[in-house]
Amino acid sequence: MDGSNLIKMFEETGGDWIVTYADMMTLILVFFILLYTLSDYEDKAYRAQIAAVNVMDGDGNLVNIIDYASRSGADPEPLAVIEDLLGLNPSKHVIDTMRPKIFTELESMLDSTDLNEAIALESKGDRINLNIDGRLLFDSGKADLNDGAVVIFRNLAQLFQENSDYSIAIRGHTDDLSINTVQFPSNWELSAVRATTVLRFFIQQGVDPERMSATGFADFIPLVANDTPQNRARNRRVEFVLEKKTTD
Repeated sequence: MDGSNLIKMFEETGGDWIVTYADMMTLILVFFILLYTLSDYEDKAYRAQIAAVNVMDGDGNLVNIIDYASRSGADPEPLAVIEDLLGLNPSKHVIDTMRPKIFTELESMLDSTDLNEAIALESKGDRINLNIDGRLLFDSGKADLNDGAVVIFRNLAQLFQENSDYSIAIRGHTDDLSINTVQFPSNWELSAVRATTVLRFFIQQGVDPERMSATGFADFIPLVANDTPQNRARNRRVEFVLEKKTTD
C-alpha cells in the first residue's frame, strides 16, 4: 500500500482506528517494561541470597561462596547450604518429621551416652528395632543383669511408659558357640531366660506387662556371620522390637 492510499484510507475512516492502535501499543510497551523490571528484581534477589551463603574452605575458614568460587583449585561443597537456604533440599526435615517421636527420644538418649557403638537403632515406619550388645547386659553364659544394664534399662523403661501406644517384643540372641550346663542345656534356654529376665525388670519398673513379650532365638538370627570373635560378640544381644499398636 503506497502513501496516497494510506492517506485516503485515513481520511475515509476519520482516523478513529489510530486511537485504538495507539492504546494497544502503549499496553504492550507497559507489559514489556513490567517483565523487564520483574526479571531484574528476581535476579538481584537471587544474587543477594547467594551472596549471603558461607562455606568452609579447605583450611577450615568460613568464607563467602562468591569469594570461594573465584579462587582457583578450590573444591567447595556449598550445594547443601544453598539448597537449604533456597528451600530446595527439605529431605532432612522430611525424614525427621516422619520419624516417630519415640525414635527421636531414643536417639537423643543414646547421643547423651558413649554407647552408640554398642547399641544399634533402626526405624522402619512405625516399627523400631533397638539392638543392645549382650556384653553390656550379661556375663558370659549368665542371665543375671549387670549393673550397667540396670542403668540402661531404667532409662528405657521411662521412655516405654511415656509411649504407651507401642508394644514391646523382647528377643534374646546368642552366638553359635554351644552351651551345656545344668541351668542352660542349650542356647535356646540361655536366650529365652535372658529375654524373660529383661521383661521382668521392665515389669518391676512399672511397664504394663500386657504390652510386652519375651522370646529366645538362640543363634538362629545372627546380625553378622559367626566367623570372628568380634562378630560373635555382635550377635550376642538383646533386641527390642517396638510396634505402634493399631486401634480398631
